[in-house]
Amino acid sequence: MATMASPRDRQGRMRSLLGKAGAPVLSQGITAGTSLLLQVVAARALGIAEFGAFALFLALLVSASALYTGFVGDGLAVLNRREPRTRAALAGSAAVGLTAACAIGVGAALVIRHGEPVTALLYAGMLVLWLVEETIRRLLMARLEFWKLVGNDLAYLFGTALALGAWAATAGAVTLPMLFAAMAVGAVTAIAAGIGQLPRAELRGLAPGWSGLRGVLSFAGWRAVQATLRPAALLAARVLVANLLSVTAVGVLEAGRLVVAPLQVVINGAGSFLLSGFAAGARAGGVDGGKVAARAAIVLTGVTVAGGLATAAFAGPLGGLLTGIAVSPWLVLGWVAYLAVWAAGLPYVTEVVSRKRSRAVFLTRLVDSVLGLVLAGAAVALGASLAAVPWLMAAGGLYSVLRLRALAVATRRSDPVTPRQDPEATIQFPPV
Repeated sequence: MATMASPRDRQGRMRSLLGKAGAPVLSQGITAGTSLLLQVVAARALGIAEFGAFALFLALLVSASALYTGFVGDGLAVLNRREPRTRAALAGSAAVGLTAACAIGVGAALVIRHGEPVTALLYAGMLVLWLVEETIRRLLMARLEFWKLVGNDLAYLFGTALALGAWAATAGAVTLPMLFAAMAVGAVTAIAAGIGQLPRAELRGLAPGWSGLRGVLSFAGWRAVQATLRPAALLAARVLVANLLSVTAVGVLEAGRLVVAPLQVVINGAGSFLLSGFAAGARAGGVDGGKVAARAAIVLTGVTVAGGLATAAFAGPLGGLLTGIAVSPWLVLGWVAYLAVWAAGLPYVTEVVSRKRSRAVFLTRLVDSVLGLVLAGAAVALGASLAAVPWLMAAGGLYSVLRLRALAVATRRSDPVTPRQDPEATIQFPPV
């Protein structure tokens, strides 16, 4: 007969969990801090209009990264990457993804910045290096080596900051190509650090092959498009604002989002930890996903709302400090609402995805994204305030929270886990 864990055991397990969860949150903090550094430099040195252009480039990078890592990166975490056919299919998918990213990067940059081939080539090269770095990061996540991931992200921060400092000392003027070059230097530094931290076994047998592609597609294909929906919706919202209003308006919208960026760090870090933990638990068996997901949803939503209210109270000074312009508290609160809805649904997303039900998550997120975009686009077209955009994007997410929770409950009943040995199934969620 099972015995209940003592309070001391529970406290010990909770401390262990917080120690493990702290690493992915810290990792996201370092990555977001580097991004924040770049965005602050862009906003203050380029002006709000050019910052709007940088925001479009950054949104494209995030969307491409989500698509690529949703397919390749999450495939590494959830699928059996040691099985030869799966490994070859993932390697082939990575090669195709990197080639496509290079072509798309050049084309998109030439559209955004007419007649600037140097900018286009720098952006495309940086995008490819970024995705290679993300592949290494996802391998470290799949291995549950989150503290090594922190070291890898510190290398990216160091390389980027060093490049920015060297440019400032020699040239002085901040330009878009310079920012892309600094990001590329940071990515190369992180790639070198990541290769040094991975065991040789992870880097062998990477010849592309296609015999296992169907099995990879059944999970990773849906997961990739699902992971892309949110950043793609944000990119589409920025494009709508740029066309219906101006690129300067995109800069103002992005300034409001920048104020709440630390909250997104916590959410992203928790998502990385939960997906890896649920995936490892599903392979080993015995994880009570319902209790973990419910607790995580409550905690993440509470932290987001509390932190967001505090941030909104100082929206003006924070906006001036980060971007050089005062930011409307209603715009900041709109981004807080958007992040709170995201936080409420994220634990259920990771739980359902860990059970390889990525198609169901995609369909739910698709309704969420389309609804939010339609509402936001209609509001801007009818002359609504710019602050309405994140509020209406958040409205679409309310449907997905309820639907995703129902999906999580349904998959717990239909997909009971069977315990089996897995060398990476080391995360143990605390008992309730």
